[in-house]
Amino acid sequence: MHFLKSAAAVALLTGAYVVSAETTGEKGNAPVTENNSDRIVYEAIVQSDDVQSVRLNFTGTEDGVGVLVHACFTGISETQPGPYPYHIHDFVVGEGGNCTATGGHLDPYVRRDDPPCDPEAPETCEIGDLSGKHGKASEEASTGTWCTSYVDKYLSFDSEDVAFIGNDRSIVVHNANKTRIACGNIVLATSDYTGGGTAAPSPYSNATSTGEPPIATGGATKVGASGLVLGVILSISAMLL
Repeated sequence: MHFLKSAAAVALLTGAYVVSAETTGEKGNAPVTENNSDRIVYEAIVQSDDVQSVRLNFTGTEDGVGVLVHACFTGISETQPGPYPYHIHDFVVGEGGNCTATGGHLDPYVRRDDPPCDPEAPETCEIGDLSGKHGKASEEASTGTWCTSYVDKYLSFDSEDVAFIGNDRSIVVHNANKTRIACGNIVLATSDYTGGGTAAPSPYSNATSTGEPPIATGGATKVGASGLVLGVILSISAMLL
């Protein structure tokens, strides 16, 4: 009898895990994106009274699958508790730097943020939940600079794709209490294509794909040496602001 009870408990736990792992949006899981040119670069520069600098650089990959993301966080006020979630939001920043105007997370598959994103199953997460899929920014950003790099397979450079991160989107940084502490628009930095979007001056205007970084399946994923070089450049640029 004890064995049967134990087996039943294991079955229940296993079933609960499977249900959790299969959590999806009302419109299903996010598909892997393709044809993201490594000649396209988007960026976001985020600043506020509480944040000296947050810079995100989005670059296409050599094989076109997903988007390579470099992010550096510098000088977040010690009055803002960490670690720091950050997301792609639906709309641009409002007049006067109004972060509320950015709306909610980019979530075309209507997954929402409850239950929390499972980084082991990123296809089931909100498209815009970067920190849920790849890890929150460390509290190290309150005393210096913290950087991370990863490939997100579910972001798109195709303006016809619901996962498009282009010029109508923004980045919002939150504190540990989920308060929005800084925001900035995602803008096209450089490209060889003639699609929509207005090019903006960029310190990364010559940036290209850094090679073949590993695909991120959860947590802050380290990339190869060339990726680390670009990460260092981002870090130095952030500290100079």
